[in-house]
Amino acid sequence: MSSTDAVAGTPGLWDKALGALAGPVAAAMSIYHLAVAVVGPPITEAHRPIHFMLGAALVFCAGAVPAGRRGPGKVILDAAFLFTVVAPCVYLILNADSVAARMVYVTPLTGAQMVFGILVVLGTLEATRRLLGWPMVILAALFIAYTQIGPHLPYPFWHRGYAPEQVVEQTFLTLDGLWGTPIGASSNYIFLFVLFGALMVASGAGTFFSDFANAVAGRFVGGPAKTAVLSSAMMSMLSGSSTANVVTTGSFTIPAMRAYGYRAEFAAGVEALASTGGLITPPVMGAAAFVMADYLGVSYSEVMYAAVFPAILYFVAIFIAVDLEARRLKLGRERAAGDGVLRTLRQGAFMVVPLGVIVWYLVAGYTPTTAALYGILSFVAAMPLLARRSPMALLRVLWEACLEAPRMMAPVVVACAVGGLVAGIISLTGLGVRLTGIIAGAAGDSTALFLVLTMLVSIVLGMGMPTSAVYIVLASILAPGLIDLGIPALAAHMFIFFGAVMSNITPPLAIASFAAAAVANADPWRTSVVAVRLGVGVFFIPFIFCYSPALIGQGDAVSVAHAFASALLGIGCLSVAVVGWMVTPLRLWARAVLAVAAVALIVPGTASDLIGAAVVAAFVATLAVVRRRNRRDALRRAEANTQ
Repeated sequence: MSSTDAVAGTPGLWDKALGALAGPVAAAMSIYHLAVAVVGPPITEAHRPIHFMLGAALVFCAGAVPAGRRGPGKVILDAAFLFTVVAPCVYLILNADSVAARMVYVTPLTGAQMVFGILVVLGTLEATRRLLGWPMVILAALFIAYTQIGPHLPYPFWHRGYAPEQVVEQTFLTLDGLWGTPIGASSNYIFLFVLFGALMVASGAGTFFSDFANAVAGRFVGGPAKTAVLSSAMMSMLSGSSTANVVTTGSFTIPAMRAYGYRAEFAAGVEALASTGGLITPPVMGAAAFVMADYLGVSYSEVMYAAVFPAILYFVAIFIAVDLEARRLKLGRERAAGDGVLRTLRQGAFMVVPLGVIVWYLVAGYTPTTAALYGILSFVAAMPLLARRSPMALLRVLWEACLEAPRMMAPVVVACAVGGLVAGIISLTGLGVRLTGIIAGAAGDSTALFLVLTMLVSIVLGMGMPTSAVYIVLASILAPGLIDLGIPALAAHMFIFFGAVMSNITPPLAIASFAAAAVANADPWRTSVVAVRLGVGVFFIPFIFCYSPALIGQGDAVSVAHAFASALLGIGCLSVAVVGWMVTPLRLWARAVLAVAAVALIVPGTASDLIGAAVVAAFVATLAVVRRRNRRDALRRAEANTQ
C-alpha cells in the first residue's frame, strides 16, 4: 500500500471511530437523565454542562454526513469542535463547587477559564449553524459584537462597553449565560418528555394516532382532513417539532386528503397548520412552554391550564375551515376504514395509559420531572401487559428510544444554549429595556399597537429559527414591556410564545408550510398562504387573552365561560368568512358582515359581544329566508319545466 493510501485510510478509521461514539453518547445521555430523575441531579453548575456536553457532542460525533464518508478535513474539524464543547464542560464539572462559590465580577478569571469560555462559545455557534442554520448564528454573533461596539453606537443602543473577560464570565461562569434558565428547563424535564415521546413513536404511536383519528373523524364530511388535524396534533405534542411531524404523519395524511379531493396546497396547508398547533396543545407542549414555566417561576401545570382554551379555539378554527371547504367542493362522506373508537383505544391502551398518568401527575401538582418519569415507567409496565409484546420487543423499543431521544433533543439543547447566551448579553447590556422603550415609543399610548409590533417581531424573528430560541430571546426583550402595560405576566409570555409558534406557517420563510409543500409536491408559497388563510382566526387568539385573561383561565368560572363562548363564536364566524361558504356560497358583502361580527365577538366586552351575537343572529335568519326562497323558486321552475 502506498503512503498516499495509508494517509487516506487513516481518516477513514478516525471517521468510523468518531461516528461510532454517537450511539454510546446518546445512550449515556438517556441513562444519565433517567438516573437523575430517580436520585436527583448533581449541583447545578455540573448538571447543566453535563446535559449540554452530551447533547452538543452528538452533533460533532455524527457529523453533517454519514459516518465513513467524511473527508480528512471534515473528520479533523468535527474532532476539533467536539473538543470545544467537551473540554470546557469537563472543566466545569470537575470544578463545579469552586465555580459556584466564586464571586461574580470580583474573582478574576484564570487563563484556563478564559480559553475554555471562548472555546465553548465557538462550539455552540458551530453546533447552532449545523442544526438551526445561519440566522441564529448571525443573531448571536451580532449580540456578542454588540458588547464591544456599544460605546460607539448612538442612543438608544449605546452602553458603556464590557471587557471580553466580563463577557466570557457572564456567558461561561454564571447561570445567566449558556447555563441559564433555558438550558435548565432542557436538562431538568424537557429531555424526559422527549424520551417519553420517543418511546411512544418507537412503539407505533404514529399508526395508533392515525387509526384513532380516523375512527373519530373519518366518517364525517372532510374526514381525511379532520383525521390529519387530529393525528398531527397528537403526534406533534410528543415530538415538539411541527416540521418533524409534517414529514412523518404528513406522509400519509396529505396523500389521503388529495385522494379525497382537496388541492395539493390545501392539503399541505392543513397539515402544516395542524402540526404547528400541537406545540400549544396540552398536556405535552413545545419545549418553549417548559422554559416559560421556569421564567415565570410557576408550575408547568399552570402553563398547561392556560393553553387549554386557546388550543381548543385553534383546532376549532381548523375543523370549521376544512369542513366548509369540503362542503363547498361538494365532497361527500367517506366510509372510514379500520376499527371503531373503543376498539382502537383498547388496542392502543398501552399508549393511552401513560398519557393519562402524565396528566394526572401534572394536575396533582407534581413537578414535570416526576410526571414524565412516571409516564415512562407506566409505559414500560403497560406495554407488555396490554400490547402482549415480548420482553425482547420491549427492550428493542426502549433501546431505540434511548438512542433517538438524544438525537431529537440535540436541536433543543443547542437552541436553549444559544438562546441563553443571547439572553445573558441582553441582561448584561440592558438592551432589553432599550428595545422595549423603542417599541413603546413607536406604539405611543396604544397597547394594541404594542401588541401588533410584538407579534410582528415574533413572527419575523421566528422565520427559519426554532420556536424555543425565538421565545427565549423575546421573553428577555419584550415581555417586560408588555407586563408594564398592565398585561398579566402569563398572558404576556403566552403572547410571545404564540407569535413564535405561528412563524412556522407564516411566509416568506415558513418551515412547517415548506416541509408540507415538499411532501405534497405543492408550491411552498401558496401552501403558506393557504395555511395563514385557514388559520387567520388563530392570529387573533393571543390578542384576545391579553385583553381578556379569562381565556387563559385567569378569573372566575363565569368570566372564563363567557370569554371562551364569545371567542369560540367569533373564531367560527371568521372561519366562515374566510372560506366564503355557509350552506351556500357567500357573496363578498356577506363575508364582510360576518368578519365584522367576528371582530365584535373577539374583542372583549359584553357590549361588543351582544352586538356581534345580534349581527350573527340576523345574518343566520336572513340566510335561512334566502335559502327557503331559493328553494321555493327552484321548485316552481322545476314544476314549470314539467308542464
